[in-house]
Amino acid sequence: MYLSKFFNLALSKSKPPEITKHVHGVFVEIKGKGILIIGKSGIGKSEVALNLIDRGNKLIADDSVTFYKQDKNTLIGQAPSLLKNIMEVRNLGILDIKKLFGDRSVIKKEKLFLVIELKSFQKKNVYPRLAMNINTYNLFDITIPKIELPVNQTRHISLLIETAVKNYILLNKGSNTTEIFSQKLNLQLSLDH
Repeated sequence: MYLSKFFNLALSKSKPPEITKHVHGVFVEIKGKGILIIGKSGIGKSEVALNLIDRGNKLIADDSVTFYKQDKNTLIGQAPSLLKNIMEVRNLGILDIKKLFGDRSVIKKEKLFLVIELKSFQKKNVYPRLAMNINTYNLFDITIPKIELPVNQTRHISLLIETAVKNYILLNKGSNTTEIFSQKLNLQLSLDH
């Protein structure tokens, strides 16, 4: 959030951008797909992204992501020029990810494929256990699938995000593990009776 304040100040002094929208979040590439990680300030978006980068994924933008419409169904996200390759992590300061992790740790832009929203874990809430709950996120007039992940200190969020992305890719290819398991279970139950 600290970088956003400087970015917004610089943006207000520069010429008006073309039709773009700035979103507070972290934009990374996982499995060749652009994943926007959003959530309240301080929830750990940058720390999760740092772990994802360490695991071989790529940073596109941290803190402020600039999106523009490539066509009627496609949003492209990138870092504002001032924040290119830069990440702010509490207690570590401002980091140059390209210098720390190498050229392969960053890319310039990517198509927005999926939104992951980090939310504080609440004991009183009931969370789905058998299937991913896929909601939507709207930017411009385009609807993007969104998965909400409850976070707490004991969860390995970057692993959960990578797994959610891989599972969502499988769902798009028509492979729904929950449905397959349910069919197998129903068949087994019918054979047992």
